[in-house]
Amino acid sequence: MQEKLNYLLNISKLYESFIELTSNDCLKRFLAFKIITSSMSFEDLVGSRQHPVMRGIRDVFLAHQQNGEFFDAFNASEEISKNNISTLIKEMENHIGSSVNLVSELENEKLSSDISALTKLIINEYHQEFHEGYRLSNNFLCSGTSQIKEISSNPISSVFYRYNSSKELSIFANFFITNFTDHKLSEMLLRSFKVDYILHAVNMWDSIFKDPRNRHSIDGLLEIMNAESIGDTSALSYHLANDDAKNTYNELRWFRNKLAGHMDKTEQLNDLFIELDKYDFNKAFDFVNNLDKAVFDTKNTHIVLKVNYMFNEKINDENIIEIQGIKNKPYDS
Repeated sequence: MQEKLNYLLNISKLYESFIELTSNDCLKRFLAFKIITSSMSFEDLVGSRQHPVMRGIRDVFLAHQQNGEFFDAFNASEEISKNNISTLIKEMENHIGSSVNLVSELENEKLSSDISALTKLIINEYHQEFHEGYRLSNNFLCSGTSQIKEISSNPISSVFYRYNSSKELSIFANFFITNFTDHKLSEMLLRSFKVDYILHAVNMWDSIFKDPRNRHSIDGLLEIMNAESIGDTSALSYHLANDDAKNTYNELRWFRNKLAGHMDKTEQLNDLFIELDKYDFNKAFDFVNNLDKAVFDTKNTHIVLKVNYMFNEKINDENIIEIQGIKNKPYDS
């Protein structure tokens, strides 16, 4: 138990240090979301749930019940602030006390410097590719100053808020996985970003197909399209019937339940990491790519789907000089 508590705190402190490497409030909140999931797992392990709002934000990415209204989601993202995230970390530290391990990635000056330098490059590259300039965006965790959002309130928009958010965060995690694999700086961080990717890969599936094993699961895109008789569901149905896709989903869901959405109470942490290290992660990448191809093909079959399927599309219009609209307050405020 102590090893798991230490890990959850240590990885939170590392992500907190990464937040300081960017001025982009959306990317700060993306990194802070990892601290939320770690803190909720920490609460579950010690048997004390103190932060229902943060738990609700996490639950959206576990396909749990979600209010479909956009402004509830928008207000939830306002809760992801420096003060609130610092409180989560402080509470973990207070519970562990003097038994906390030192984080070598932060305490070793050379290692910390190398990790920070690489992380800053990764964040800057991601910012340039997905956040620079004016964008059409549909992310649950953040509304940026230069983003235009689709803000209707209906089951379709609810699905795509979840799906697009997990898709974006999976890509964000993939940037780190690729670079940390190549540079071999920190085994703990590489594993953590793999866990992040898995969490969002599973939620992308659960946003499209209702999970019959989870009594909290809400209808996915397939169920809503069938109920409202819109669009062509053949691409989704074909993917759902694919045994390879379903097998990979079950494999990823196993990791999600042990290391991401929850922290397993029975198995040794190192044993879980051994399984993660052995896993062929190309299967996870292929799983996400194939699922997104099915969703992409499906969105072209109805205008309502097409409007809601917006993924940081850049607006290249020289006549736009400013976007005035809803945006989150700064993360550090």
